[in-house]
Amino acid sequence: DGGEVEEVGSSGLFRSMKIVADGSSSSSKSRMGKVMTIGETIFDPEMETILSVTYPQRNEVVQSPTTIVGDDSLLLKYLNPHLCVVVTEATPKFIAEVADGGSGSDDGSAVEGGDEEVTEGKKFYDALSAGAGLPPATARSGATAAKKPIGATRPDDASSTTGGVTTKTATTATTPAPIIPTLFINLVDTVSGQIVYRVSHAHTAPSTTTATTTPESTNVPVVISENWVIYAFPNHRTRRTELGVLTLHEGMIDKHGITAFSSPTQQLTFSSMSSPKPIVLTKTFGIARPVSAVGVTNTRGGISSKSILLATGVNGQIVRVDRRMLDPRRPAGVPKLTEKKEGLLQYAPLIPISPLLTPSYSNNIAHVTSIISAAANLESQTLMLAYGGPDIFFTRFAPSKGFDSLPASFNKLLLILVLLALFIGLMKAKSMSGKKATKFGWS
Repeated sequence: DGGEVEEVGSSGLFRSMKIVADGSSSSSKSRMGKVMTIGETIFDPEMETILSVTYPQRNEVVQSPTTIVGDDSLLLKYLNPHLCVVVTEATPKFIAEVADGGSGSDDGSAVEGGDEEVTEGKKFYDALSAGAGLPPATARSGATAAKKPIGATRPDDASSTTGGVTTKTATTATTPAPIIPTLFINLVDTVSGQIVYRVSHAHTAPSTTTATTTPESTNVPVVISENWVIYAFPNHRTRRTELGVLTLHEGMIDKHGITAFSSPTQQLTFSSMSSPKPIVLTKTFGIARPVSAVGVTNTRGGISSKSILLATGVNGQIVRVDRRMLDPRRPAGVPKLTEKKEGLLQYAPLIPISPLLTPSYSNNIAHVTSIISAAANLESQTLMLAYGGPDIFFTRFAPSKGFDSLPASFNKLLLILVLLALFIGLMKAKSMSGKKATKFGWS
């Protein structure tokens, strides 16, 4: 038996099929196989188009199936070798239809829910007024209204001051443009053909996109490492690159859950058809450079800490980011003691880029589209290859420093002298011991 995933061109159909032997033929040599459909997923081409499909790395070594939390609990990793990431983008026609339907009706009347936006704006204004000791906007009279705090303006009126005279102008409540998701990250199981998880992002397409325009496809590099999914996409609102991170978990075991006398009941086998869906933790980070490719380091035994490799469009550099910086479990406040023990840092929306963590040094590597990593003979070393454009860059570096190799400044001569001195001392002691034993035997 075998399984495969088939993509049917522009129809957006993903189908998982199984090849089984046909029992109608009696001869084993002429026995034919037939294809059975296990599951399928349809991405409507009128609503979204498929940008890329990414599969896990087959040569990656998983050192541990769990993550040890600061309080000695265990987070179980969701390790599904049949998982793939399908990146889809909303079509301009779909974006235009949603924008027209969200801004108002055909006769120009406001859509239902516009009053809720105004109500939220009033709540925000009242919160500012309450901070200044003013009564709420609904209980305030025009004659006895106190002075507004600076920057607090009611959403249903506007005022201007000229020569000490304040003039109020009534304004019509308008509904702001709806936030339309334009990019979708889909985690698809290639055996069952079903979507395991789906997340969307807005502001990934220019605001001038209409149904008649054909914008350039968004470049969304993706990498899958263990139970991590990391991808990069441009944000036209913040004018920076966003790094999305997804971590998949099966569950959690308490620190007292495994003892010498008891252990939790777990499934010894994994099935894409019957196993429960993972628990997904997600968070988004920002980086001040465009990203054209994403990779991850691989080592011989998977013991060294993982690093994320990013190919930036600024000076064609390859930068390295510690995976702990992209952990979605980073706390928003000051880390607790247990979080500090685990090595979690306080959440920061921007990821700093250190010149010391740039494997490409000062080299300009143009138009990198792929970054691959392979293990070296030493656990602390990894090999990296960046390619895709006219340039090819290859280097070797240590993600967790050279913990299993001697540094270049190590005094090898001193080590040799110490070993020689120990050898001479050992031989001298042996000779003295032999003489003493002979003397004792004759006495």
